[in-house]
Amino acid sequence: MSVTLNKESEFFDLHFAKQVKNVTQSGELILAYDGVLNNETISKLESEIEGKILDKSFPKQVVKKVFFICVESLQNQLIHGHKDDKGSQHNFFLLAHTDKIVKIVSANLISNASVEVVKPLIEKINSFDDPAVLKAYYLEHLENNELSDKGGAGLGFITIAMKSGNKITPTFEAINEKYSLFLLEVKINLE
Repeated sequence: MSVTLNKESEFFDLHFAKQVKNVTQSGELILAYDGVLNNETISKLESEIEGKILDKSFPKQVVKKVFFICVESLQNQLIHGHKDDKGSQHNFFLLAHTDKIVKIVSANLISNASVEVVKPLIEKINSFDDPAVLKAYYLEHLENNELSDKGGAGLGFITIAMKSGNKITPTFEAINEKYSLFLLEVKINLE
């Protein structure tokens, strides 16, 4: 009997372990999730996230931002995360903090063709230094762009950037000729 290894799964497992290590070396891990996402799982994670961030006694405004961005990130992973050739959806999610920031790291499988759409969109979002200009871009994007077949038209990335008040950091790493890992890091200032 031969065993077929799922390269995407192995790839994500290695990157999840690497991200957990990076986060714990520079701060405190609040929550780490590596598994199947569905509406029920997201609902449970939302409750767990809410409890854990309230336990940290972060300022109320930070709690609202963190919770919103966590929920948006998880929903984006569920709706827009690609499935591999075996029908598996690979993703992970981390929430951590230091004395100065709360960090949210989400990762999912993305088709290489989609990288060419997502990367310039995030670069455009990060090009705005003035929050008012980013908000105007959001309103223009909302009014003028058609929704993709899965919704959103990139509005989730814009709202995440607006809520965080910081640049969002994407990483795309090719797994094979069809798929890449898409990792998004978002920071919320505690001060």
